[in-house]
Amino acid sequence: MLVPDANMLAVTVIDLFSRMNREGIDYVLLRNYELYPEFGHDIDLIVRERDLPGLKAAAASCATDHGWIALTECDHWARSASLGHRFQKLRFYTTDPPQCLQIDVFHSLWALGVPLIDEDALLQGRLWDHRGFYRIDGHVENLYRLLQIANNLSVKSDSPEIMLRFQRYRERVLSFLETAVDFAETAAALGFPKIPAALALLRSGDLLSFKKEIDRQKRAWLRGRLAAQPFRTVKMLCDRSANHLQRFWLRPCGFAIRAFAGDAQQRARLERVMGQLAEANVVSAFTSSRSFKERLRVKAAGGIILEWTSRESAQVVMDGEADAQRVMTKLLTLLVERHPKVMDRRDTLS
Repeated sequence: MLVPDANMLAVTVIDLFSRMNREGIDYVLLRNYELYPEFGHDIDLIVRERDLPGLKAAAASCATDHGWIALTECDHWARSASLGHRFQKLRFYTTDPPQCLQIDVFHSLWALGVPLIDEDALLQGRLWDHRGFYRIDGHVENLYRLLQIANNLSVKSDSPEIMLRFQRYRERVLSFLETAVDFAETAAALGFPKIPAALALLRSGDLLSFKKEIDRQKRAWLRGRLAAQPFRTVKMLCDRSANHLQRFWLRPCGFAIRAFAGDAQQRARLERVMGQLAEANVVSAFTSSRSFKERLRVKAAGGIILEWTSRESAQVVMDGEADAQRVMTKLLTLLVERHPKVMDRRDTLS
């Protein structure tokens, strides 16, 4: 099991937020800030579009100062005609130990393919946290959490990660509501006037009925948007469909790596290395399956597909002489080369 350098991660996170504050970058932290500066996964931000160059400059200098070897920018999800659908990924990489810090930059919170709250509203309503960052308003955060809980219940998966996320979100919503005031009013202002009915079902533990109630309210909200802004809403839905076409078929973030393994034992060894990278959040997902559906899922998630090939044409070789650390370094190199570099120190360190 890989053990990330927690101190390096924490120092980088604290310094990045300090630089954003100092440079006047308009941002708001969306979730998972309870254990700041530890996030456990990606850091999700709303950043005003005009401030993206400033964010990248701050991230690049931060990466250099704290010993990261590369900072990449993934724009596979940033090509929509609608700003609310776009999001960018900045990834900090280092090889010793192999680790990645990912910053996801959004411009809205959306539901059913249509922005629910845009960046202006989220930034205007942000709150200062005494630990040194701006975070999302709790009422908005927990309304959106309710939608996420219903989405998690839609996933037919026994994944421990999905179940833990569901439990975490449910506990945080119910904990927030113990002291929150005017939550129902906030939900109604955002187009969900009947949210108390869904909350009662969540409290009772009737999760199937809760999901059905949230889905019903989302459809009602979308009908309201269509009635109020028919052309804009239809355009956004069309743009969202085009995004899915790009993400799954035309320009997925994930990619295939040609790999050679001497025998079944070496294949299992390489898959263990990939599993370690996934556990360390360096790789979002991976598969060596020939299943079309599974390969499509991994590509759409920005993961890696292992394609077994001959030694001569392989990008990664795992045999009895292969060192696991060298294989990890090679895999990291391929990940870095996949995307445009904002900062790259590999040549100066080699």
